[in-house]
Amino acid sequence: MRLRIWTFFIPAALISCACVPAQESNPDRSAQRPSLPLTAEESVASESLQSTEAKLRDALRAEPNSAEVLYELALVLRQENKPKESLAIYTQAAAVRRPTASELRSVALDYVLLNDYDDAVHWLRVALSTDSANVDVLYSLGRCLYTQNHFDQAQLAFERVLALHPVHLKAEENLGLTLDAENQPQKAEAALRLAAKWAEERDLHDPWPYLDLGTFLLDQQRAAESLPFLKRAAGLAPDLAAAREKLGHALVETGDAKAGVVELEAAARLDPKNPRVHFELGQAYRSTGDAMKAQAEFSLSKTLYGEHNQN
Repeated sequence: MRLRIWTFFIPAALISCACVPAQESNPDRSAQRPSLPLTAEESVASESLQSTEAKLRDALRAEPNSAEVLYELALVLRQENKPKESLAIYTQAAAVRRPTASELRSVALDYVLLNDYDDAVHWLRVALSTDSANVDVLYSLGRCLYTQNHFDQAQLAFERVLALHPVHLKAEENLGLTLDAENQPQKAEAALRLAAKWAEERDLHDPWPYLDLGTFLLDQQRAAESLPFLKRAAGLAPDLAAAREKLGHALVETGDAKAGVVELEAAARLDPKNPRVHFELGQAYRSTGDAMKAQAEFSLSKTLYGEHNQN
């Protein structure tokens, strides 16, 4: 469902920004990654969000035309995964005061939550027309374009972020993914290794730089090289199905099928509706000589693929 609201307050020169046509998102890596990690200042515990929303609504009853309260409430509603309510409040706020680039970025992220990447890209471009050096906006634009498979445009966005902020880990990591999608493996590996190096140096508890590098190496038939990174990712995030799946796959590829089964079974418990996980688990069972379990997983995978196609 597309929500075409609150365009009335934007000058015509800004509305002229063209939207990029939506396409299928990357069926593997980009689908596993959370679409748009929040910036540090937006990371608020969910229990405090409810309390904050209640306080803001109280403040709004006292000052119904307060632009600052309206914009704060709209942001909190987005963080609570209420994008339609958030957009409605942004519309009210925009009638009082023109939004900043950061506030327009938040509008775009509402559209991301609604899986409407055309409008997300549109509002991110509007935001850039008001603040062309906003790193958060540029990064979010790159992520949206990557998800739409517009890799050449995504590359430009991530490179612009890195020109403004040379040690932006997420931009470097996503640049690596983008270069990989553009079939530039040497450049992709260099960027992914640099991102993983930065994550190590900063002692970040983020599995994705390691998972993305490990997955890249696994895709390049370099399973043995991928293992340290995939083990690190799974250790940092044992409940992340993608990490357990890729680690299981790498273990099977390197001849440790029993350990691979353990990891793939964990991935199947964490993501039971993923047909690819069940197919890989079937292959792992077959490698250990358990033909009956293998056939059961292959059958389940086929059924789940059929359900996905129908959906």
